[in-house]
Amino acid sequence: MDVTLIPFNRFLGLQTDGATLTLPAGPNYQNHLGTVHAGAQFALAEAASGQWLLNRFGAEADRNVVVLRHADVKFRRPATGQLTAQADAAPDAAEHFLDALSRQGRAAIEVHVRLLTADGTVTLEASFEWLAKRLATELPG
Repeated sequence: MDVTLIPFNRFLGLQTDGATLTLPAGPNYQNHLGTVHAGAQFALAEAASGQWLLNRFGAEADRNVVVLRHADVKFRRPATGQLTAQADAAPDAAEHFLDALSRQGRAAIEVHVRLLTADGTVTLEASFEWLAKRLATELPG
């Protein structure tokens, strides 16, 4: 799945080249100061964390319900122009996540995101905690 196809993300105009998620430059994203609105930045960062999950655990998507549980966001610098998201997790997080999901039927993982301007300035740093829960399987007949 591609998170840019989610109706809200499509409404925002989020774009991807398959590897990177971006928020295009434009007056529709500006706040009262002429910089990129905090809500638009948050939406890009949250979508990037979700795309990171899908890229790594997409095969598990149909068997689980995954929801955002917690977000911690720090706005570092005013943002202008197009923004690009970088997402990642701790080196062993994916392995622990899948192990807990298979053993307990639920697991949490924290995905870290940075937003950057075209010149590489970091405008936002955030961590998103996602909770996955295995869907109940139906009993035969």
